[in-house]
Amino acid sequence: MTNTAFEKLPAFNKGRLIKLFREYAYKRGSFPLASGKTSTYYFNSKSLLLLPEGAYLAARALMEKIRGCEVDAIGGAGIGAAPITGAMAVLCHLDPSFEGITFFIDRKKPKEHGDKKRIEGPEIKEGAKIIVIEDVATTGSSAMNTVREFREKGYDVVRVVALLDRKEGAAALFAAEGIPFDSILSIDELGVDLE
Repeated sequence: MTNTAFEKLPAFNKGRLIKLFREYAYKRGSFPLASGKTSTYYFNSKSLLLLPEGAYLAARALMEKIRGCEVDAIGGAGIGAAPITGAMAVLCHLDPSFEGITFFIDRKKPKEHGDKKRIEGPEIKEGAKIIVIEDVATTGSSAMNTVREFREKGYDVVRVVALLDRKEGAAALFAAEGIPFDSILSIDELGVDLE
């Protein structure tokens, strides 16, 4: 396969992703966060990521961010990472430079039926290099749980990348663990009211 199919796709448009984040994901009110904190604003990324354009832009941005990294498997935790993971899997199929990469979703705990797996997706080869993706990083605890699961099984987590960094501790958490962390957008770039 040549690059032709992928090269015909639209390039990543950061301005458009910011607009969609503001329009579909940003909410005001009182919201309990996964970190245990309460916030006056919230980003419901699923409202953005389940739009075809939103899924495309998020997947394309993450692909460009990790292009050239040595990686065997990419994925993240729960419903936040699932739409991005699926969209990335499709786009990576069209781009030969991502050939051989598998994708996964971390359920956060093993399911109680069927094969009782925690990590869903094709088997990941022993010692594989893993990139963990996150929709919205606040403290980084959700992604860190996935990191720990893979490290305990002997995998090499080489990087964590978030679509949006709320800048509330995720970068420091990953730095303390020696894991490079990056994001496509930071909360400062969205131009929304955070008071």
